[in-house]
Amino acid sequence: MKAFLTALLFTSLVWADDSAKLTALFSKHGVVTIPAGEYQLDGSKPISLRSNTTVMAHGARFILPETLPDQARVVLFAGENIAHLAWHGGEFIGHVFDPAKKYNTWEPNANTKGIEITTTVAGGTHDLLFREVKSNGMAAAVIGVHGKYGKKSESEVEHYAERVAVESCTLLRSGKFMWDYGYLWQIMTFPEHYEPWEVERAKKYFRTDLMRDVTFRGDQVRFDNTTRPLVVSKPDEPQEVITFTGQDLPKSLVRGRQYFVIESTPDFVRVSETLGGAPVQFGEAGAGSLIFLINAAYLGAYAPTGSGPGKGAFDIVGARDVRVTGCQLSAIGDTMHIQRCRNIVFANNHILGSRMGAFFLAEFCQNATITGNLVDGTNGSRVISVEKSCTDVTMTGNTFRGGGRGSWINQPVNFIMTGNVFINNTTKNDPDPRLGRIAFQTAQPGRFPELYFTLYEPGATYGPIIVKDNIFQLGEHCPEEAVTFAPNGHDLVFTGNTFQNKPVTVVVDPTCIHSMIEGNLGAKTVKKPVDFNHGRR
Repeated sequence: MKAFLTALLFTSLVWADDSAKLTALFSKHGVVTIPAGEYQLDGSKPISLRSNTTVMAHGARFILPETLPDQARVVLFAGENIAHLAWHGGEFIGHVFDPAKKYNTWEPNANTKGIEITTTVAGGTHDLLFREVKSNGMAAAVIGVHGKYGKKSESEVEHYAERVAVESCTLLRSGKFMWDYGYLWQIMTFPEHYEPWEVERAKKYFRTDLMRDVTFRGDQVRFDNTTRPLVVSKPDEPQEVITFTGQDLPKSLVRGRQYFVIESTPDFVRVSETLGGAPVQFGEAGAGSLIFLINAAYLGAYAPTGSGPGKGAFDIVGARDVRVTGCQLSAIGDTMHIQRCRNIVFANNHILGSRMGAFFLAEFCQNATITGNLVDGTNGSRVISVEKSCTDVTMTGNTFRGGGRGSWINQPVNFIMTGNVFINNTTKNDPDPRLGRIAFQTAQPGRFPELYFTLYEPGATYGPIIVKDNIFQLGEHCPEEAVTFAPNGHDLVFTGNTFQNKPVTVVVDPTCIHSMIEGNLGAKTVKKPVDFNHGRR
């Protein structure tokens, strides 16, 4: 440890920022050649980009500081309303937080962007090419391109960036760091499965403000309930439930399982296993801790407190005519992020691994073709996320393997998935706590399907959908209900698919209409109610 700290001190003493050298190179239009070599950059002030510029950076390595403080914010190169920019080569080197390492020199919420381009006026950003850019260990998007959009609407884009291409880039272990859903909660709840240093780190970064030390007497959970008092649970939602942890809990409580508050006073609460049910009788004294606001402590804690934007090795939001081809990508978070974009081609790329979402086509995208890609989730979150009303999406000839929470398609319109291979994408269901994730609802391993269609708006509809001629090579921990369709789907075709390794069921909510779900080798079809946003996290 002493040697480690000495090395950090030495690094801080010898650091010399090279921003001035690069700023001088970028002061002119035309071709900017960055000579091969290493450039140390602290990112305190971004180097400005200009329109009508070709950057030749082969052999240049942009080195970020060895240490970064809490909530560090770094942008190396930035431009606003940039047109006709081509960037070739260059490598961005950082030290993104890695939970597999005992010692890290960057905080989890550090945010380090490589190239960030924004838009303020119509036609301001267009014709951008990024080719053969490399990175390793960046803690936010290496390439970020953003149209003008606001927070009033999730789907609106005021001014699109136009014609953005990312070609033959190798962006490794890059993008915003994410803990993953329930990661810190699981260590706090079941510390015996982890090394002491992992437990201490979880205590440092977990939302301990959402914990209360408690004792038990009769049917009372006793503690000072006057500060941020718990209220009686009403809807069956994560923000309304609590879980318990500790080695001295009464035997009638299941550690890590959700409970509902049925009575709340300044000195104690009573809890039940069901919403509005009978109180749990403890029958013996005990002590432990409760965790409340599970939507924040388990679900919302997927990203570090105080982290910034820029998830994915690249982050493209509010753009038209987007092309990503021939890239290799990996991240200790979501691997890539395309949102509010139109006319998208994502082809012939290899995603090598993700701590969370592997392929991430986010909210309100239109007209996307995803073809010829190899996606290795490596126990990430969902191997595919197509979220919130994406329209006119075709996924053909891809291989998706090793994902954690299956493939999530959320309220799509005109969605086609044909001729793909899916291999063991439910690894988060593994009972090994270092591979899988315990569900707070049951205190048991997760039960994510291989493929699930959901709604984000209760009562909404989705469809048409065609899912044909795919191969599903199921993992050991895939549940029997391997494919699920939420309510209110229409014009659903699910035929000619092959399921290997175990017999499975395709579950279709009875409200779905105009459906043909048949002829799937190794699968039977049943109709029964499906929760509209099942399997979401």
